[in-house]
Amino acid sequence: MRKPVSAVLWTAAVLFLIAVMVFVNLPKKVAAGGDSGKEGDIPDFSITCLDGTEFKLSEQRGKAVVINLWATWCIPCIDEIPDFDRLSREYPDTVSVIAIHTDPVTDDVAEWVSGHGYDMLFAVDEEGRLSDILNPSSVLPQTIVMDVDGNVVYNGTGSLEYEELSNIVSGAVKR
Repeated sequence: MRKPVSAVLWTAAVLFLIAVMVFVNLPKKVAAGGDSGKEGDIPDFSITCLDGTEFKLSEQRGKAVVINLWATWCIPCIDEIPDFDRLSREYPDTVSVIAIHTDPVTDDVAEWVSGHGYDMLFAVDEEGRLSDILNPSSVLPQTIVMDVDGNVVYNGTGSLEYEELSNIVSGAVKR
């Protein structure tokens, strides 16, 4: 029996969308200033967190820093936030973890965060200035890990499993 053309087209469209979603969510290393093939330095920045505190990158020296770029509409981002929160609880004295909402805000981010009971820092990049610096590709989620001396040791897009994230951070703390 022959399938109607519309069924074949629907199947092809669904397979194409699955392939795109898999490709977009594969971890990729990117440079801090763009995808130039080498990791770069992150310029100093400060941002006001949802709890009212100020996060200034240069004040984090001596600690490893984990920056998670995310959005409330990004399912892989939402799925990995508990891992970043767990990391912030396990390394409170040696690692600074901040999640920065980077895309146009369509939800009340503060309300979303408060409904989940997280302890880590959250901020919103309202003007998009950090997004331009940290995530020129605009692929989310993106994770940047800096060692205790402020050197970027990981800068990649796509979801991370907790074990991989923890291994990266362990190396950044020991440097």
